Amino acid sequence: MGLRVLHNHLPIYVPFTRKLGIFFMRRRGSYEQLTTSLRQALIPLPVDMYLARSIYYSLVASIIVLLFSLIYVPRYGLLVLLYATPISIFLGCITYYLFLYHPKFKIDVAGSRIDLLLPSAITYMYALSRGGMELIKIFESLSTEQDVYDDVADHVGYIVRDIEYFNVDILDALHNASRRSPSKHLRNFLEGLATVLNTGGNLPEYFRSKSEQYYELAAIEQDRYLRSVGILAEAYITVFVAGPVFLMTIIVVLGLINSNAIVILEVLTYGLIPWSTGLCIVFLGNMAGIHEEAYHVYTTTRRLDVFDGVGIKNNAESDDAALFKKLKGIERVERFKKFVRHPFKLFYTKPVRVLYLSVPASLIYIAYVLRTVKTPGIEIIDDVVVIAIFILLTPFTFFYETRLRRIRRMEQEMPEFLRRLASMNEAGLTLTGSIKASIETKLGVLDDEVKRMWKDIEWGTVTSDALIKFETRVRTTMISRTIKLIVKANEAISDIRSVLRIAAADAESTYHLKQDRFNNMAVYTVVIYLSFFVFLAIVYVLAAHFILVIPSGAEVEELSSGMSVLAQYDASKYVLLMFHATLIQGFCSGLVAGVMGEGNADCGLKHSLIMVAIAYVLFTQFVMV
Repeated sequence: MGLRVLHNHLPIYVPFTRKLGIFFMRRRGSYEQLTTSLRQALIPLPVDMYLARSIYYSLVASIIVLLFSLIYVPRYGLLVLLYATPISIFLGCITYYLFLYHPKFKIDVAGSRIDLLLPSAITYMYALSRGGMELIKIFESLSTEQDVYDDVADHVGYIVRDIEYFNVDILDALHNASRRSPSKHLRNFLEGLATVLNTGGNLPEYFRSKSEQYYELAAIEQDRYLRSVGILAEAYITVFVAGPVFLMTIIVVLGLINSNAIVILEVLTYGLIPWSTGLCIVFLGNMAGIHEEAYHVYTTTRRLDVFDGVGIKNNAESDDAALFKKLKGIERVERFKKFVRHPFKLFYTKPVRVLYLSVPASLIYIAYVLRTVKTPGIEIIDDVVVIAIFILLTPFTFFYETRLRRIRRMEQEMPEFLRRLASMNEAGLTLTGSIKASIETKLGVLDDEVKRMWKDIEWGTVTSDALIKFETRVRTTMISRTIKLIVKANEAISDIRSVLRIAAADAESTYHLKQDRFNNMAVYTVVIYLSFFVFLAIVYVLAAHFILVIPSGAEVEELSSGMSVLAQYDASKYVLLMFHATLIQGFCSGLVAGVMGEGNADCGLKHSLIMVAIAYVLFTQFVMV
């Protein structure tokens, strides 16, 4: 947004980029790779204009550094410009190369998302093709499911666009989409699909074989990811756990002869530890690709303007407005009554809502303590901050973990539920009748949801809408993919039982992949805990049995004048910094354990609270007494 405002308001932007664009346009043949990257990254700019903008923003970055350095010229003289000039040139070069790298980064991110979702998308096409749906209709159906299939749906949508709006042959549309795809797997799939269509091959069989192939590739990619996480876990322990402990030991000893060493410890505690953890979490997140819980429901509204030209009475609009206002008031009252009857249900369905209560509660607690204590010391402030963190995060962690466990059990039971529906459908029951009959069977957590579905159907809801309501309540990618496939098959084709079998196999494959990943990565959670306990033990020994027994201040003067170098050694500051270091390290290690063990930083909050509690009790009860 800031860059857009900048080049819209600077008169130099248009002529400068235009001249640069002409320069690069004459040499467009030298940038064929970048042209391909821009097309695959879906960046709507020609290569000459993109390079012109890259040069322009690089110069702007360099000029900003030089202008900023002029502020310090009156204080430090022209020597500032001598240092600022190479820095500005370096920043300009970095900006330019970041622009060149940006398309490749977008391609890698989009390619990883496509590779993750491609097996399920092909299964979706396989199920609909088994039911007899035409290929173009399958593409149209898949292209409308961006909330589930993300970039795969977008690229399939481009195929539909080329065919319907640009009158492109389906084979040419497939070849165009293949060249445009950032994913090698999707390119191979589309090229193979074009070959099958050209030779008149068996389309459902091709979808089936490709689905199995890409699920096998997904398992291989997951093994590779787990090995990478293992290497990263070892690096994290070596660099970000053992490293700070080693530096702390050196700094504590160095503080005996240099009072300024405590500044290094402050930088380590408040800067290096949280910064390195954030870097590790971001890196792990990029490696993990899409999180299954990161699912969003998109809703569309349609405004019917058919009767806009029809005249109405003057008082009719005011009467309708009054009725709508009254209806909204009744709805608010009903929602409040529902909340009073089931106060925690709102938090179970969406745990982030509990922050509306926990954030004010933690702030009220902080304000109350600081107001009642006249002169709060740093120890009181530490206690207040730690307790406030527990007030803030404990409710969210509880509801989040409860919901997560429920969803995992649903995903475990979903394949069996689909197989039962398929068996009942083969016995002659419709999908609606199969749902009714499945109420009598015992599944587990899904029993309540199946009963709610049947209750909606009894009250007149269409079966497809009842399934969509179930999907909206759960909101996970795996269940959403399954439900959308069943809904689409129920609406478009007659052979629903084969679709149910395919959906059950797809859900089971996805669940086993997730469960295998969870079981393998649980080891790294244990590793993070062990590394934190080692960190805590070493820091405890340093604080309790080394720093606190070193004489300082008046004690040094009583011992000997030759030990005056220790007079400035403040043991309490070092102990306090180590206390803060253990708290920060515990919180950060918990987040890393969540990302490594379960693929989500939110899952690490429970580990963070446990580690912070252990560190807090250890220091307050055995060190700072």
